Amino acid sequence: MENNDPNVRSVESTQRCYVRFINTTSKTIDLMWVNFAGVYVRYRILRKDDYIDVNTFKTHPWIAKDFMTKDILHIDSKYSYEPRTSKEIIQERFPDRIIPENHEARIRAYITLPLFSLRYACLLTVRNHMLNEEDVDQLLLPKSLSEDLKKVIKRRNRECSLQVLSREFED
Repeated sequence: MENNDPNVRSVESTQRCYVRFINTTSKTIDLMWVNFAGVYVRYRILRKDDYIDVNTFKTHPWIAKDFMTKDILHIDSKYSYEPRTSKEIIQERFPDRIIPENHEARIRAYITLPLFSLRYACLLTVRNHMLNEEDVDQLLLPKSLSEDLKKVIKRRNRECSLQVLSREFED
């Protein structure tokens, strides 16, 4: 899958991290690891309230996308999640606490919906009712809205297969 940010990629690391990814949305999501070439690699599909325990590395980024629309979601309030060790998190919150050298525990990473502007949220909602960019011309929208709507449809169509889109419109 396509990565729009060439700087997001895994880097070699020996520092292990133990993460529990929890889907707190009402959507089915794609949980993806960003490999060393910056390519999104599907790790697991999580339904509403599902979780998965992952043993990963500190410099291995993760992303989550809506399974149907391919809209990027948040993991711990960020579009790209960089795991941290539980030891780092404890030291940050309790700087005076002494932590055993070999301490490690699984940390929770919550998958949530990002907060969009009202304008963008409306564009996404309208987009979900349109199959092609050409359909926008029938709406008689102001030029700036029309152009932005075409962009979000184009992005969605680039990432979604037409087969999935066709099934949505049949229901």
